[in-house]
Amino acid sequence: MKQLKYLTMFARFFMLSASSYVYAREATEAADNQKLSPAGESAKELKGPPGAPQLGNDALARELSNPTTFLASLANKIKYTTFKGDLPGADDQGAWTYTFQPVLPFPQSNGYNLIFRPGFPVLIDQPSFDAAKVEFDSETGMGDISFDLVYGKTLKSGLLWSAGIFGVLPTATDDALGADQWKLGPDIVLGLIKKWGVLGILYTHVWDVAGEDDFDTSFSSLQYFYFFSIGDGWQIGAGPTIAYDWEADSGNKLTLPAGLGVAKTTRIGDTPLKLALQVFKTVERPDDFGSDWSVELTVTPVIKNPFVKN
Repeated sequence: MKQLKYLTMFARFFMLSASSYVYAREATEAADNQKLSPAGESAKELKGPPGAPQLGNDALARELSNPTTFLASLANKIKYTTFKGDLPGADDQGAWTYTFQPVLPFPQSNGYNLIFRPGFPVLIDQPSFDAAKVEFDSETGMGDISFDLVYGKTLKSGLLWSAGIFGVLPTATDDALGADQWKLGPDIVLGLIKKWGVLGILYTHVWDVAGEDDFDTSFSSLQYFYFFSIGDGWQIGAGPTIAYDWEADSGNKLTLPAGLGVAKTTRIGDTPLKLALQVFKTVERPDDFGSDWSVELTVTPVIKNPFVKN
């Protein structure tokens, strides 16, 4: 019954995304102000109904891969992960994760963006090792909500950057699904966007600042992303995330994945929509327990930013 409850929540998130499909007017204002979109497309290439011009599919695909984008969107990520490790039964584990992630940019008068990206995860059949029973249990529920608040810009040269804070809130509905800690640290992005595509890195680090004090947290993540345009809104690329747990025992610190995927940006009516499918293989994982293979499907509609006045 608990799984049914969260699957229902999962469906409602999708319904929210579908019902919110409206193209963001601030994209038009940014293009008009800059004469060039951050993807390097001229204003003449904008097209669409009066009052809501739209970028071409290739430019739109690149902009939706840009962490400093001026576009507001609702990302819906569904991920299935298999696991491996030395713990008994580790190789038999698998889990689903659904993450709802709005991207809300607040354009500034100086041409910069203040961007807020919260992430709301629902974890389904998440493995949890019971040391007393020497076996795995599975838990389903809400995970810890994460967020980043960054300030940055895409320059006309194509260089993109942002800096700000990354945080984690102890919202998990079960101890096995979260650390019961408030976490905070820096968030830094550096990359490049050109007509051929987008590439860059996103670095975050968090320390525990409040909450459970029986253990310390010092955790780094480095996402390297690359998406190459191949025409008509299609892209090839991926965004794997390297993780390093500074507090873990030797042999359980590093998670190093590689990935490849395909994405298509299209429209439903006048509404831009990006579909992406990525596959990840972890080539270096914690000895005790860590991810092996992951498959991730992302559905991202572009929306009107409800927090920005027209």
